[in-house]
Amino acid sequence: MRHSFRALYTCVFLCCWLSTVLAIPTTTHQSYPSYDYGVNPTSLLKRQTFKYYAVTGIQTGSGPNDSTPLRLEIRDLEKDPITWTLYILGLDMLQYTPQTEMLSWYQIAAIHGRPFVSFDNVPPKAGNENNGYCSHVSILFPTWHRPYLVLYEQVLYGMIQQIAQQYPSGTIRDQYITAAANFRIPYWDWAMIPPSGESVLPASVGQSPSVVVDGPAGSQTIANPLWSYQFKPLDSNALPDPPFNQYTETMRYPTTQDASATSQNNLVAQQLDNNAASFRSRLYVLLTNYHDYTTFSNEAWIKDTDPSSYDSIESIHDQIHGLVGSGGHMMYIDYSAFDPTFWLHHAMIDRCFAMWQILNPNSFVVPEPAMYNTFTESAGQTQDVNSPLDPFHKDVAGGLWSSDGVRSTEAFGYAYPETVAITGVDVNKQVIVALNTLYGPAASGSSKLKPRSRLRARDGDMDLGNEHTEWIANIRVQKYALNAPFFVHIFIGPFNPDPTSWSFEPNLAGTQSIFVKAASSTPASCNCSLDQMIAAAIPLTHSLNKNIADRSLNSLNVEDVTPFLAQHLSYRVILFNGTAVKNEDVPSLKISIVSVEVQDPENNSQLPVWKNAQGHLDVSMGSGCQASVSSHE
Repeated sequence: MRHSFRALYTCVFLCCWLSTVLAIPTTTHQSYPSYDYGVNPTSLLKRQTFKYYAVTGIQTGSGPNDSTPLRLEIRDLEKDPITWTLYILGLDMLQYTPQTEMLSWYQIAAIHGRPFVSFDNVPPKAGNENNGYCSHVSILFPTWHRPYLVLYEQVLYGMIQQIAQQYPSGTIRDQYITAAANFRIPYWDWAMIPPSGESVLPASVGQSPSVVVDGPAGSQTIANPLWSYQFKPLDSNALPDPPFNQYTETMRYPTTQDASATSQNNLVAQQLDNNAASFRSRLYVLLTNYHDYTTFSNEAWIKDTDPSSYDSIESIHDQIHGLVGSGGHMMYIDYSAFDPTFWLHHAMIDRCFAMWQILNPNSFVVPEPAMYNTFTESAGQTQDVNSPLDPFHKDVAGGLWSSDGVRSTEAFGYAYPETVAITGVDVNKQVIVALNTLYGPAASGSSKLKPRSRLRARDGDMDLGNEHTEWIANIRVQKYALNAPFFVHIFIGPFNPDPTSWSFEPNLAGTQSIFVKAASSTPASCNCSLDQMIAAAIPLTHSLNKNIADRSLNSLNVEDVTPFLAQHLSYRVILFNGTAVKNEDVPSLKISIVSVEVQDPENNSQLPVWKNAQGHLDVSMGSGCQASVSSHE
């Protein structure tokens, strides 16, 4: 019954979508249209009668060696022209599904934040109506987003099945049907070194507002569904925060804060590229050094935490949100899920979570109080492994998923290249090889570690086995210190005083984005305590190595680095619109420098061994141009 219900629902959407294409003028996106199948629906199928939609995942298809089908990196998916075509057409269909439909792009995205409406008959808790369902600064951050992605994947998958059936019968249709059965959403690996000559931001996402697609009715040029989502129509009452009440499509690094804005994906790409080494180092440190779920899972600052454990998967996640959005939709919790990059980004976060789970199978959700209100939970309420992950139902009877139920990606019918179970392969070793190959010293060619296939775990021939010193800038700040999203830029060396240049400066060591709700949602409605501190960590070693290369620094030893950073390290705070904020106007912001001795792995199937952190410097408040020596963290 489950599969027939899903097919019925997607058939309904196909008809609804076709009606929408015929009814709505395609005047946005430089007048690029949706795909025209040349079909006029004669009637709508009877709608399903179940009260709840079951988020079960996709239980069809198979990968190599009859393994679970894989979510692939977006550039790898693009290498398969048939599956890629289905993906683009599926996104196009989902984005043109009428906004009034529960399983539309609009309403699925709205689960995360605006316009604060009930989804799948899960009502708000009294008094919490002005919040989204999403869990942030929460022990549930990784687990809540897993069924959210599965819902999106499941709906998209159903539409792709219908699209494959539209191809002419015979060999061509058979190829598309086979590819459709194995479809899973891609992830965007913003931490890997991109192919030569390419940006961290994939060309398919940010290069063109249009795309040529070879669909069932022939080759057509359509609006690129990875470029933006177009509201159909924009409801400024439902999305009331300026400038989002004026943007008719999602924006990245918008040129203006009014209806005339256009996205500047070129600038998004430039600042992502300038932070690329930071992404890679942060992820490698997180996945090889963090072994406690409480610390790994979310950005809440724990007062007595180990100074080598300030970072989290949520903090890294925030960095990407801010740099992609830069004043656009991805920069705000309430609006971010409307942007197509949200789904690529969160699939990457889920992949990182899945890899971390394999390396740390005995650490998981423990009871913690919620930091902020959501649509269904209140700040202070205890969240644990059995807390409902609203609004995601596991069955049509109304049962809700919990963290305990979403531990496994395979249970939802997908895996990642690094986490898939393959007969005869140690999956733990497989993950470690991938981490060393993609994000460790070997990734940039700075060690003897030799890159390997991400799908095979073999003992490598790296002969390091030495110790080196890692340098890290720990950040803590009140999340709503400015009641708006902001950036903290850390520099080692001189930089242009013009704030608009800071994301692009060659001496930028790293950027932390502070990801918040929209102004109308803070602080009262979400019970956003201004005292709530969050934490992050920016690795400095990659920048210091550049100084060693140009001979301005002798080594990574404490006696060399401490005076060097005291003289050359500085930080700056800036709002999304390019307005600089004086450091003394953010008194909660504290940046301290720690070092950690690291035992390098002897081969690529071993993890580095991290030792205890040592505190060295507290960055002074005020001008932020100097750091003061301190003996403690």
